[in-house]
Amino acid sequence: MPAAAEKAELRRFGLTVGAAFAVLGGISWWRGHEVPPRVLWTLAALLFVPGLLFPVALAPVQRAWMAFAIVLGHVNTRIILTLLYYLVVTPVGFVMRLFRDPLDRTLADGRTSQWIARERTPVDPARYERQF
Repeated sequence: MPAAAEKAELRRFGLTVGAAFAVLGGISWWRGHEVPPRVLWTLAALLFVPGLLFPVALAPVQRAWMAFAIVLGHVNTRIILTLLYYLVVTPVGFVMRLFRDPLDRTLADGRTSQWIARERTPVDPARYERQF
């Protein structure tokens, strides 16, 4: 027999995902569709009713759902990060290079070195305690 926490988690899964399917079915019905709302409402009932009455029956469904979620998350992460890199970071880098050198690597101002002399200050140990 599953633990009460596991039953509560399965109940929450059935009710949450069932409610999401019901809402999506309502939106689809509102937009004038006929078949998709029926399919979504059937899925909602198949999750909602066992979620209320017998949540342990949803264990295999939840395992499959979570496995699919992991795969989908893995793929989406790669796609989103790739698009972010190529559509945001790369163009920003190109624009920055057009207007200035972000690393200040030029010696055009007559300097003989890129070294920046910093003023020495006494070390305060308190600044290392809370660095955030």
